[in-house]
Amino acid sequence: MGKTVQLYAPDISCQHCAMAIQRALRPIEGLSRVEVNVQEKIITLAVENDEALAKAKAVLEEIGYPVKNPSR
Repeated sequence: MGKTVQLYAPDISCQHCAMAIQRALRPIEGLSRVEVNVQEKIITLAVENDEALAKAKAVLEEIGYPVKNPSR
């Protein structure tokens, strides 16, 4: 059974960023939902397993949106 995970990516600044993130993460097996909140800089993922989450984080790093711990 999957879970929903929220990731904080402070480098998200516009809708173009959101589209790039969705396009890069969509092909990952084990992700069933990718939503990006530009204002909050939060990526919400529905993941089936830890492997899919790790792959998503690696892809985000590769495309220039590394995940950080929120400092709020």
